Amino acid sequence: MSARPFTILIVSPDRSTLRRLSRFVEAFGYDVRQAADGAQALAAADAAHPDFLLLDASSGEPADLALCRQIRKLASHVYTYSLMLTADAEVARLTEALEAGFDDFLAQPVVFGELLSRLRAGARVIEFERRLAEQTGLDPVTGLPTRAALLTRLHLRLEDKKGDGGWLAILDLDYFSRVHTRHGRPASEQVLRAMADLVRGRCGNDTHLAALGDDRVAVLATTGPTEAAVAWADQTLATVGGHQFSVGGQPLKITASCGLTSLHPGDTVETVLARAEKATQLAKGSGRGCVATSQEVDRETDQWAAMAAKGELFATTLARDVMMPCALFLHQDESIDQAHALMELTRLTSIPVVDNDGKLVGVANFDKLDAARNKVKPRGANSVKLVRHVMSTDVPKFDEQTPLSELMEYFTGESAPLAVVVRDRRPRGIVHCQGLAALNERLTADHFHTTAPRHSTSEDLLVPDLAIAE
Repeated sequence: MSARPFTILIVSPDRSTLRRLSRFVEAFGYDVRQAADGAQALAAADAAHPDFLLLDASSGEPADLALCRQIRKLASHVYTYSLMLTADAEVARLTEALEAGFDDFLAQPVVFGELLSRLRAGARVIEFERRLAEQTGLDPVTGLPTRAALLTRLHLRLEDKKGDGGWLAILDLDYFSRVHTRHGRPASEQVLRAMADLVRGRCGNDTHLAALGDDRVAVLATTGPTEAAVAWADQTLATVGGHQFSVGGQPLKITASCGLTSLHPGDTVETVLARAEKATQLAKGSGRGCVATSQEVDRETDQWAAMAAKGELFATTLARDVMMPCALFLHQDESIDQAHALMELTRLTSIPVVDNDGKLVGVANFDKLDAARNKVKPRGANSVKLVRHVMSTDVPKFDEQTPLSELMEYFTGESAPLAVVVRDRRPRGIVHCQGLAALNERLTADHFHTTAPRHSTSEDLLVPDLAIAE
């Protein structure tokens, strides 16, 4: 069973009523869309067809009654249970509404408990219509047998102990939602019918085609080896991809992905469908427009498990791969004022310090520089203090070829906040303990957002690694 919530389109010229009704039904798990007039309601229904229509017809406008039929025409294969809110309970008015296609009525002002009861009754009607459509055995858009018909045939094939071979393929059109978004529902249904005709033309007497809903079809072959199935699927995808569909007189190219699985003794309908679904996901995850088999799914799973074994995924990762490259260095004979100004401008907390040959001699820390600048100088002391006087010289160093596992082991056992990555004693980058730990974190779109006041300067464009800065 799908966990998808029921969708309700609420239409009312009274915006206060819209908000109040929306808040109420949302609290009970419904997915709510709102419209203040008929044009907005049609646009909302065309974008995502609702399960329920709740129309406030208390204004008595004749156009209100036509809205129910117009919304149902947008997707004739999906039943929309329609309720009308009315302050006019006259028989003539209710009769007109029934003739226009409304299923039920609610009097104004709304009794919220009654609304929930009517929605529950409507949900039963929606399920009744769904089951009725299944019993017809044909998909109303493509004219193909339905999913229920496919499952029945698959069950019979699996029960046939004399059956030999056979396979199930799922064809999923790639990025098909763009057709509906750009051209509307009628155009997308037209393309689906044309695609179904193409695939039907490639099915023989021992293959059965069915619609799975949305933009997917399935093909069940009662005989035949996997090799022949893959060849058939490759040729079918080439046929679909090479066909020039027409939408509104404009040419349209569409590709499809295919997941395929063989039928084996002892299979159940559920296991076959699950294997075919996983194969389809593998085809889509492989760049789409290709065929993937359930055997490939098993191989991919085994290969990934081997790669994910302890240490294998990062076995080839070296210190240079995870370091923060050093774009700036400090010379040991620079003044602490110069070093402090540079670090304040770049917002770096640590910078490697080098000698005249460019070799690492230490690391300058911003807090130490800041403290040294603010420290009162004793009488007779040198008025100019150099970086060499305040830098840390016992900083850990690792060659850039050091394996990541060795770095992780070091930081696990030591309390050092950072290490310098070197080549021939020259600094190449810095590895922060927090930075390594942050590699395991899942990044989100707002990971580097800040609540600090924004200003229109180049400094505002600096994006520090918060895991290190904090």
